[in-house]
Amino acid sequence: MLSEFVHQIGKLSYPLFERFSASAWDNAPRPAPRAVSRGPGHDPDRVLLTGGSSAVGWGVISHDLGLAGHLARATSAITARGTDVEVYAYPRLDIPALQASLTQPIISRCDAIVLTLGGRESFELMPVRRWREQVTSLLDHITSGREAGPGVLVVGAEEISPVPLGRLVTSIAMRRARAFNAATREIIATRPRVRYLLSRFMPPTGAGRRGVLDSDLTVVYDTAARAIAPTLAEMLDAAPDRVRRHVDDDARHDAIVQIRAHVNADDPQVMALLSALREVLGVYGTAVYLVDREVVYRLASTLASVPDFDRDHSITGETIRHPAGYVVRDLAQDPRFSDRPEVLLPPHLRFYAGHPVESPDAHPVAVLAVVDPEPRDMTPTELAILRTYAHRVGEMLFRSS
Repeated sequence: MLSEFVHQIGKLSYPLFERFSASAWDNAPRPAPRAVSRGPGHDPDRVLLTGGSSAVGWGVISHDLGLAGHLARATSAITARGTDVEVYAYPRLDIPALQASLTQPIISRCDAIVLTLGGRESFELMPVRRWREQVTSLLDHITSGREAGPGVLVVGAEEISPVPLGRLVTSIAMRRARAFNAATREIIATRPRVRYLLSRFMPPTGAGRRGVLDSDLTVVYDTAARAIAPTLAEMLDAAPDRVRRHVDDDARHDAIVQIRAHVNADDPQVMALLSALREVLGVYGTAVYLVDREVVYRLASTLASVPDFDRDHSITGETIRHPAGYVVRDLAQDPRFSDRPEVLLPPHLRFYAGHPVESPDAHPVAVLAVVDPEPRDMTPTELAILRTYAHRVGEMLFRSS
């Protein structure tokens, strides 16, 4: 009873300390709760970074500058693959709300999940018993019954406060954070696909009264990310190869409605990007197709006019399910595509490569495709280029939505 009473007092007082004791830490700039940061390379791994604390992106206006961006780049540097870090984080995201947000479709599209937990709860003096119950429930929800599910990396509560809220308050909160972390290590000890790391999100020695906000944030986030990246890369290397993925047709349809409402066919900026890609890869043609429930719509193309076509059994409909892209070296030698008019008749296409184009909430909605009348292979560098252009197309399609 006493611990619950103290917790309620902590929940009421923490926002006041947060606002007045650290030069309005609560009003510090931070990016939107949802975004995707990307590390360079091909064959990307999908990572969900979620929770509070360092994942929020305190003090920066883009997640590319925060933990997500630094983690994506640091992980790609180790794996030599692309890394897509999907962020869902905001200051008051508690564990029950986080658990409710992690639906099966979200969990199934991840190769790994990174949880940043406990920063706020330690200052709110949550009872350790309740912490243990909530963390156990969350991990059960993510991993139970999913033998091939994503690995989970739990980043512990900060044991050195990133934000000073008064010596006494901070001291009490840090003791609670250490108790949380001890409990978390016990919880995950028997879970083979769950790992624990101590947070390195902390101000350097001599930081001002606002903690990390008075520090070089590039150094702070880079240090925190580099502490996570080796373990995350190890988990990703051990993850099952997800060649194809589930696609949410309803979510994609809603996104396509947005695109068609404000992006005209053969939009000049999209066309300029397609022309640049054609030159960079030295191919005959490039195109962007919107992939709806039943129909594939041509949005822009450097080829002659292409009519809309059925999604079923189309190469575009297959590509949308391949997060690493889809390559057919020689269409004429592949029985699935050898009888297509564009193969049998001019321009007698032989080579195809495509990459999904995603919405801001990570739903694949379109395909960026390159074609050529000569069979060819794609190098990892060329696949990485195609992925980069697909991301740029996505930014253009949703720039006004």
